[in-house]
Amino acid sequence: MARMKRVVVGFPEDILAGIDDIVVETNKSRSLFIREACCFYMEKVKKESMREQMRTGYLEMAEINRLLAEEIACDFDCLPRLGLVDEYCAHASESISRHDLPAKWRKS
Repeated sequence: MARMKRVVVGFPEDILAGIDDIVVETNKSRSLFIREACCFYMEKVKKESMREQMRTGYLEMAEINRLLAEEIACDFDCLPRLGLVDEYCAHASESISRHDLPAKWRKS
């Protein structure tokens, strides 16, 4: 275990009573409970910070992503439209014709 240092922390009586109740229920020491609580809180702060950084990043990228999506949509607007079934069949036929199929599976 890492080297330990002692610190003195003041608690209001009601919080200390709550800690003592949990310590008795869980059969832990106050020190262990407070160490675990501190670790739990530090992880929570790290996660919240990471979420905020990700949120900020997504917001910063939103305009670029919108412009790219519009550009791609414009590219597709230039192509002739097919119905979904026709589009699927055309894609499937293309895909099949690119592969060597056994003779019994080929179209005559």
